[in-house]
Amino acid sequence: MDYRQQYDQVVQANIALHQRLAADYNTGEPHFRPENVANVQRKLRAVADAAGHGRMLDLGCGTGFMINIGRSIFQYIHGVDVSEAMMGQVDRSGPAHIELTLADSGSVPLEEGTYDVVTSYSFLHHLYDCMPSLKTAARALKPGGRLYGDLEPNYDFWAAVARLDRHGAYDPIVKREIEMVTYKDEDIQRQFGVSTDVFNQAEYGKSVLGGFRGDDLRSKLADVGFTQVDVFYEWFIGQGQMINDASIAREQRFANAQLVHDQLQRLLPLSRSLFKYIGFVAVK
Repeated sequence: MDYRQQYDQVVQANIALHQRLAADYNTGEPHFRPENVANVQRKLRAVADAAGHGRMLDLGCGTGFMINIGRSIFQYIHGVDVSEAMMGQVDRSGPAHIELTLADSGSVPLEEGTYDVVTSYSFLHHLYDCMPSLKTAARALKPGGRLYGDLEPNYDFWAAVARLDRHGAYDPIVKREIEMVTYKDEDIQRQFGVSTDVFNQAEYGKSVLGGFRGDDLRSKLADVGFTQVDVFYEWFIGQGQMINDASIAREQRFANAQLVHDQLQRLLPLSRSLFKYIGFVAVK
């Protein structure tokens, strides 16, 4: 199978998968939890403050996670996705003008050099090859514009979890990560009737390539024209459980999680494999 056939096969797998997930996506995905929404809102606002609050392009917009956050930050938002079922869930109300385009982010025709910010949230790992979409982002941005990508699988974490025994005597937090990282395809098949093969094709960058490395992301972004790239790691293993531990006062649990996060950040790169996700802000 040649490059184009493989690329298109992954696109079709994503359409098939998200046709089944669309109606439940906003309630089933943990990144819709309020603590994560607040975290992303803070980062997106900082990006907009640096690049401009006019026009935002959201590649792989899905059901509108970034659109929901961006509508109070930008005047105009353009969402692009290959899944009509997912985009059918997008709420287009609110202060921003919202436009949606059903297209592949790697080839969608856009007016060049007109966007202040491009976002790509938990999206790049759904692609067979992320370079065409990164090129789209670079072409679409104004000089000085920002590309904000986030919640992509961190290769170091995924590789560390994949080496663990599914039946090993680990803490429940570790056991949960083994199931979510290595056997998520089985869970999706049970819940939605989507074959493991389709799921793994639809999450090619995670299931087949194993996630993203910081140095590789920097190299790819530089190759398409970005001049400055800030890569960050977030959501250490167990952070969600710590934040949502109802036996501890809310303010204290968030303070505890922040303390652990800050310490692990100080220990980078040695602590890199303890963070589930990788993200970046790139300047054109």
